This record gives sequence, C-alpha cells and structure tokens, in this order.
Amino acid sequence: MIDSSLIISVQNGNKYAFKTLFDLYENKVFRTAYLMLRDKQYAEDVVQDTFLQVYLKLHSLTTPEAFEVWLYKITINQCTNFINKVKKVSIVELDEQFEKNLIYPKRGQYDTENKIIEKEVRQKIIDCIYSLSVKYRNVLILFYYNEMTIFQISQILNCTEGTVKSRLFYGKKKLKKVFICSGVSINDEEEDINYEIQ
Repeated sequence: MIDSSLIISVQNGNKYAFKTLFDLYENKVFRTAYLMLRDKQYAEDVVQDTFLQVYLKLHSLTTPEAFEVWLYKITINQCTNFINKVKKVSIVELDEQFEKNLIYPKRGQYDTENKIIEKEVRQKIIDCIYSLSVKYRNVLILFYYNEMTIFQISQILNCTEGTVKSRLFYGKKKLKKVFICSGVSINDEEEDINYEIQ
C-alpha cells in the first residue's frame, strides 16, 4: 500500500512528490490500459489522461489510503471512454522489447526456440484476455494483474461484491474456454491461470 504521506504531500502542491507518484504508478496504469484496449497508443493516451485527472482532482480525495482504488477507477473510466469512442479498438503487433516488459515476470534464460514459443503463447494470452467483453476483462485485470480485492473492485466499478464475484467466476470460465480454443495449454489449477494472467 502506498504511503499516505506521499499523497498528502502531492495534495499540498509538492511537484517532486507528484513525480514520485507518477513514477510509482505509470507502468501499472499503462499495462492495465493496454490489457483493456489492446492498443499501445491508446494506452499511452490513457496514462496521460489519467494522471492529468489525478493532478487536477487529487485534492478532493479525503482518504489518502484509498488512492489506489481511486486511481484505478479513473483508469477504468478512461479506458471505457476510449472503448465507447472507438467502438472497435485496432489490434497492433507487440515488438519484442515492449512485450518482454508488458505483463509477465522474468522466468530466467531461454534458448531461441523457447523464446519464440513463449512469445507466441504470450500473444495468444493477450488475445484471449482482449477477446472477453469489457465487464469480464476489467474484473480479471484488476483482480489478477493489479491484485485488487473483491471489495476494492466493487468500489472501482461501482457494483456489489456479489457482482464482482460473479463476473470473476464467469470471466475465468470464459477465459479458460478461449485459452483451449486458442491452443494455449493450461490445466485446471486456478493458480496456473492466475500465473498466466499476471
């Protein structure tokens, strides 16, 4: 959890504190937006718009401890605005460096063949996540990638915890089905699905 004193410092107009805040969350906001929108340029636009909103409205946040929930709510809203505006987001190819740093943890050294296979699997996983409807996509991304709790997600999406649990349950089922249809190898262990999404 972020140090509340940093949030308070930003609220008091400390520009260096805002830069620190930006550095801490830029990557997370970008990767969240990319998974939602499947477009690098749109994701970069969301980062800019999100942090502009943070800069302009952070003074209105009365509970510094709630910053992360507040930030992701802005991020999801900005993504939703893009989806509504564009309707169908274009699909772009990931260059190797961008892909390597996007979602997945480092797994050690691989030979050339394994790197090629892993790149293909990662691409399929990203395609699978993007193929889901927005209501399932945002819950899965927030829960698995951003490690938000059910309660936090309900606050971000303005819905009940029961709704979040339901979307998470059906989202995982839909994602597994798409994984299988796309030829991504998984087993029935929930933690394995979690690992792929992270």
